Amino acid sequence: MQHPNFETQHPLQQDEQETGYDPLQNYYNRNRDRGSLDSAVESTFQSYRKEWDDLFQNSNYLARTRQAGINGRLRSSRFRSVCWKLYLDVLSEDKTQWISRTKEHRAQYEKIKETHITNPRKAAGQHDLVVNNPLSQDEGSLWNKFFQDKELRGMIKQDVLRTFPEMLYFQEEDVRTKLTDILFCYARENERLLYKQGMHELLAPIVFVLHCDHQAFQHASETANPSEEMKVLLDPKFHEHDAYAMFSLLMETAEPWFSSFEREVRKGKEEMLTSIPFARPQDSGPSVAIVTKVNRIQDQLVKKHDIELYMHLNRLEIAPQIYGIRWVRLLFGREFPLQDLLVVWDALFTDSITLDLVDYVFVAMLLYIRDALIASNFQTCLGLLMHYPPIGDIHSLLLKALFLRDPKNNPRPVNYQFQQNLDYYKTRGADLVNKTRASTKAAPLNINKVSSSLLNFGRKLIAPMGGGSSGISPINNEVISAPPPQAPVPRPLAEPPSCTAPSNTQMKSQPFPQTHHQHRLLKSESLPVHLSKDVGSGGASQISLPAQIHSDTPGNCYHDNIISTRACMCAV
Repeated sequence: MQHPNFETQHPLQQDEQETGYDPLQNYYNRNRDRGSLDSAVESTFQSYRKEWDDLFQNSNYLARTRQAGINGRLRSSRFRSVCWKLYLDVLSEDKTQWISRTKEHRAQYEKIKETHITNPRKAAGQHDLVVNNPLSQDEGSLWNKFFQDKELRGMIKQDVLRTFPEMLYFQEEDVRTKLTDILFCYARENERLLYKQGMHELLAPIVFVLHCDHQAFQHASETANPSEEMKVLLDPKFHEHDAYAMFSLLMETAEPWFSSFEREVRKGKEEMLTSIPFARPQDSGPSVAIVTKVNRIQDQLVKKHDIELYMHLNRLEIAPQIYGIRWVRLLFGREFPLQDLLVVWDALFTDSITLDLVDYVFVAMLLYIRDALIASNFQTCLGLLMHYPPIGDIHSLLLKALFLRDPKNNPRPVNYQFQQNLDYYKTRGADLVNKTRASTKAAPLNINKVSSSLLNFGRKLIAPMGGGSSGISPINNEVISAPPPQAPVPRPLAEPPSCTAPSNTQMKSQPFPQTHHQHRLLKSESLPVHLSKDVGSGGASQISLPAQIHSDTPGNCYHDNIISTRACMCAV
């Protein structure tokens, strides 16, 4: 009978018995390798358990976790999601309530999901086919709600498909479904706010951090038995539930940055939201809260810490809304790679649930590229701000932000400055200017096509008004000089942008210089269409389009000009 531990030798293997090879040595080696493997596995779980104890098993554990977040020590942590739950108040300071609070949040999301994600075919107690049928327009019809929900989910899905396209994890259909369900449930629970573009970029890092911690937990659980707290808090089955709880609490602070309502009364967490009265059309896009915030950062904080940079941005007429709204709303999600972004969020969440450090990270980012900004023209500055350059040490930026806020209690960090070739950012800025110019110049051309019949009717009414060297504009009720016999040739839409700012003499001689047209990106300067008489064409009127037409809401240009034309005809 063959020995159970005896291994048959391969026919091509060299006979090592003659060289003094012990057949039992292989058995001992295998056991020794297995023992070393077991010890390695055991040490892996020990390090996992040790990290948990260092973070959460001390009397002053909350201060230690906050210090780890500020100092960037959570970069390779396997419990970053637990720390974020503490920072965002998903978990209470009392560790004895962690399990009960976690189960409470998960049960709440389960109820929300059952309420809002429904199938009208399977809904119980809905047998009235007069109301509940796919063609019903009744407000209480489940089918009517189903089609409205489908439209909302489709809008969310479009953004989810574009989330971190460079990462394979976010291309998985299961992950995309989770993101869509969470955002849909949040929108239905917050009917006034609903879903706004950009929310998916706040949710995605939360989902990713939870996934990484779940992977580490499953790996550690294969070799040892984790504690009950670990099993509950890091259970992968509740990935979606935990992400919703964290996202909804984060949005309690970020909600004003997405909302078109303003806060009137604040009583704890209960707030009344009312629409902003007498709001201008250009104010109905970005909310007043976010515009006020970025203006305050540039007009107060940047002016306080670097007056030269502040004056330069004002001289170029680069409003903080151009770049700052995206920075603040997404918590700098597009300005840094994901690994660096998570370190930034560690510090933001650790510092305060109100995210007060955002303002000073904003200023520190401007100071990092301040030399490049001051040495650049409008286009290059725009490229730098909209395509923020990489930072070698993200922690140095956070130290700079802390120092700017409280220089007495934070040491002065090493002053890093961006020193690289600016050709790339000059090109990116030129691309942005070209896109903006093309979109603003396309609107007047569409007016002539859409309203040609109305304008022809207006010409017939204006024609009998007599000729002369001047025409009367009934729109403005003032006398204007007649246009020359030949209309000026418009500049092409694809005109290359000017790379250098004009001199002072050019600025004085030109009432509307080209660079002035480029810089005013956020100002609404749409003018009415003037119907004036052409002297050289035998009484036929011609349209005088303004040289500059800008609007934050392109649809308003057509509407305003039609109203103006109608007013002209009514006056006649």
